[in-house]
Amino acid sequence: MANSGWGPGPVVAGAAAGAAAVGLAWYVWGCSPKGEAQVAQNQAPQSAGARVAAEEALRFRRAQVTGDDPELLEEQLSRNKLYFGEAGQTALSEAFIVVVGLGGVGSHAAHMLARAGVGRLRLVDFDNLTLSSLNRHAVGTRDDVGRPKVQVCADHFHDVMPGCQIEALDLMFTSDVAERALGGRPTYVIDAIDDINTKTDLILACFERGLPVISALGAGAKADPSRVVFGDITDPVNDPMAAKLRYFLRQRLHAVDRSDAENAKRLEQCIDAFKVVYSYEAPQAKLAALTAEQRSNPEAFGAVANMRLRVLPVLGTMPAIIGMSAAAFVMTQVAQKPFDPRKLEPISQKFAHKLHTHLCRREEKEFGNQADVGSPIADQLEVMYVLNDVWRQRSCYQMYERTRASTRNLVLTRFDRSKPALAYNLLLLTDTEAKWHDAATAATGSVPALLLDGSVHESSKHQPSLRALRQIQAVLADLESQLAV
Repeated sequence: MANSGWGPGPVVAGAAAGAAAVGLAWYVWGCSPKGEAQVAQNQAPQSAGARVAAEEALRFRRAQVTGDDPELLEEQLSRNKLYFGEAGQTALSEAFIVVVGLGGVGSHAAHMLARAGVGRLRLVDFDNLTLSSLNRHAVGTRDDVGRPKVQVCADHFHDVMPGCQIEALDLMFTSDVAERALGGRPTYVIDAIDDINTKTDLILACFERGLPVISALGAGAKADPSRVVFGDITDPVNDPMAAKLRYFLRQRLHAVDRSDAENAKRLEQCIDAFKVVYSYEAPQAKLAALTAEQRSNPEAFGAVANMRLRVLPVLGTMPAIIGMSAAAFVMTQVAQKPFDPRKLEPISQKFAHKLHTHLCRREEKEFGNQADVGSPIADQLEVMYVLNDVWRQRSCYQMYERTRASTRNLVLTRFDRSKPALAYNLLLLTDTEAKWHDAATAATGSVPALLLDGSVHESSKHQPSLRALRQIQAVLADLESQLAV
């Protein structure tokens, strides 16, 4: 019969028959005890192309079971190898990555690591997959509901990468199980925990063991993928989890038998030891209210005692983006092809112009300097550089005290009164801090007396420590030498 134009033509029909034959070959080989002989017996006559496809399907099925077909693996990872090179892909195949927390964030991170050819994965989570988590879990299906998340991930990952060694630990991470979860000297650790107490446990356990770790912060109630960035724990804004984590780390690392300076140094070392990936978007929704039943009997609803009971709305895309971002960071670090991530929200030209205008006015009022006739003043591009790259849009006093660095009411002023207001001599401070600094430098004609002789002329809550001032001085001295080249 001639093709009417509505039904499948001979090419399409032939392709469909070939596909059906491939499907039959795959099914019979995997399910029948007669194996390949049964395929030949039940299979309809095939074109040469369909026979080749059937053979590939059989070969794939064998490799899926045994995981020992190097040619198949070579083709599967060919795009990765083109990006990372032979040495980089080999490094991934030899890597041992631990992912703690296999929910929306962690499942996507671990999934991409498995697909990238990471040789060994250890998955740690105590929770089971729920129906409500299917909107954000990387691989879970309805058939998986009620099963441990780590086992769900391990089973699905094995279908994709049968040669990957996957260890599924169905347990909650605490300091008591740290050795079991982190033993064996992992190459990298991904923290995808959403409980602040156990998150703190994990970060401190990695810090004590010298293990590199990247921590994923809050993904709930957010939607804008363009606002995901990397940094350290002092950077995030609009992230309640970051604020809590800063507090808990400070409390846990404080020791009464150490001086304040020693405690500050210990905290700084910990902060420098791990990175965070987060969204600076303000949360777009609040925690759901408890139902009457939950309020009357909260113990019956929490997965574990003392964990958050109220539910945070989650758009499934954001945990996936943050998890994949963490995976990208780790695999590029391991393969020695790292990227330089954006650390902060980009500032607008309007804000940079406002800050520059304020600097010019301050120069005239405080230092009697007019740009046209006096000493030079940094231009707007230099202001943007100082704001973003030098002080990371934070009060530098607070940044080096490792407190929650302010991002509001910021102004620029000179560090050393005797030097011009150029990039290597500009501080980013709150308005009240800048007033203290200007008064301190006016008293000496150069830098605060604290730096010259360690003395304090007038105590103020806005006064930084000697240690912070010395760090700031070192940063600016290094910048001056770089700009002089």
